[in-house]
Amino acid sequence: MALSGFLLLVMLAGCSDGSDNQRVSVEEAVQAQDLCKLPEEDIAVNTTAGNIEFVRTPDACFDYLDDYPFSPNYVEVDGLRYHFVDEGPRDGEVILLLHGQPTWSYLYRKMIPVLVEAGYRVVAPDHIGMGRSDKPVDPRVHQYEQHVAWMKSFVSELDLTDITLFVQDWGSLIGLRMAGDDPDKFARIVVANGDLALIPDGFNPFTVPVFEFDETIEGTAEHLSLRPTDRVTGFQYWVDFAATAPHLFAADMVDLSIGNNLTQAEYDSYNAPFPARIYWGGIRAFPSMVAGFGQANFPAYEALGLFERPFLFIGGDNDRYLGSVANQNKWIAHVPGAQGQPHTRYEAGHFIQEEVGEEMAAYVVLFMQDNPLNLSEPEPEPEEEGPRGFEILEPQPDGTFRAWVSPAITGEEFAALELPDGWIKNTPREAGVDGPDSNRFLRSPDGLKEGDFLVEQLFGFPWLHVATVVEQSAPLDEDGLLMVTSVRKYHEITYNAGSILVLLVAPSGDVYFRIGRNANRVSDQPTIPDLWKLVEYTTPEKLVIELFEGNLVIRSDNEDSFQGPVPELRAVL
Repeated sequence: MALSGFLLLVMLAGCSDGSDNQRVSVEEAVQAQDLCKLPEEDIAVNTTAGNIEFVRTPDACFDYLDDYPFSPNYVEVDGLRYHFVDEGPRDGEVILLLHGQPTWSYLYRKMIPVLVEAGYRVVAPDHIGMGRSDKPVDPRVHQYEQHVAWMKSFVSELDLTDITLFVQDWGSLIGLRMAGDDPDKFARIVVANGDLALIPDGFNPFTVPVFEFDETIEGTAEHLSLRPTDRVTGFQYWVDFAATAPHLFAADMVDLSIGNNLTQAEYDSYNAPFPARIYWGGIRAFPSMVAGFGQANFPAYEALGLFERPFLFIGGDNDRYLGSVANQNKWIAHVPGAQGQPHTRYEAGHFIQEEVGEEMAAYVVLFMQDNPLNLSEPEPEPEEEGPRGFEILEPQPDGTFRAWVSPAITGEEFAALELPDGWIKNTPREAGVDGPDSNRFLRSPDGLKEGDFLVEQLFGFPWLHVATVVEQSAPLDEDGLLMVTSVRKYHEITYNAGSILVLLVAPSGDVYFRIGRNANRVSDQPTIPDLWKLVEYTTPEKLVIELFEGNLVIRSDNEDSFQGPVPELRAVL
């Protein structure tokens, strides 16, 4: 049996509280910038065996990054050193995060802790020319096919398999091409504001710019405000700007995308890899790589049209091209593995990781847990199931309670948790009991659309708002053997054919199914009032139960939890 669906859900809130993360002052960031800046004539230029001249950003430039506590890792490809973040268990499922231009793995700093907390191994490389990776001096070294080849070599050097690929911007152009060329390496794919460009032979409208600095160009915002609205002309304008801008624009682009909300420390951290113009070759050249697109993307795109493994597209409402609904729908229609998946959208721009990183990572965890790896050999069953579902209830002014869940604390910590007056600590539920084949909350009760989850730090731990208790426990029978609670939530539960459900049937004929048991129960058998019945039911075919809005939770005297009513089950009994 796969890990219980509810456990998989609560892992969505499993992000670090950030207490151990490195936060820096503006003064420290400025000090780091001063230490890493050298006159260009004093910067060492190295040469690979393939005759590529490159520079390496001094380590001092990265001494005071804001909220980026990850240790550096390196691997050499074609004489150039790739830097990558490698966090989480070495034997965990691999998530490969590919950034775009002009960013680096710093863009993923908010997502990495959430994914690691869920038990995954997270690998986030910096493209050659960016971040802590080596930087060819000549911008013309940066060619699309070369970067695809380098990334393929990187994956091979680390011997990554069964990869969950997460891509955005140029990370998607490189990553989707790589996945299309070798789909067997990839277990799942998540695209967030991305695409794989297809340009017919002889119809490429883009031209390679002249890589000479134009000292007359003003600031990034001022210059880009004049960008043409036509997509092709506008992108060529961006190509030319990136190649010729005399000032560093890496942090500018992220800041403009999110409404100028970067702190000074975050702004300096995005710019940290590029302390002098000689380091800018990659970020200057990446946009121009579109001028070199040939026909090799077409077979990869066709192969992705046969990709049946799970595929998820996440769109940013404020990214009018890569995050557009039209682009999202194109990929959903094209990839077989996209069918039936919970594709979603956020109120975010192009650099979506910066704006909704934690929430989006939590959603990716849900997607992965709902689509487990199809391994050739089944995983052994655990010898002993442990408690699960750490839940607290927060009182609201209107008399309702918000239900929050979190797996980021241990049982000991949960038991020791001291709550304010009026808060309620629910008894942990037991794992491995009545586990459905798919169990997912679609959004928080007040979310406007699928994927809208409220995640908050409470008492030093991350919690996910999954339900609202509208009315607290009230007896259903004169002896108080059954207690009922009214709950609002958006909860979808799936049982495959052949599943055995334990059902509670009311005198009215309404049917409730058992979905949880008290981890500390004193009896396996509840006491049932007269005229109520407990029955077992084997599903003849796949059964999808939707618990939306008005849902009742019935607790028996041994604290078994039944939910419903379920009209589909009433019809078959």
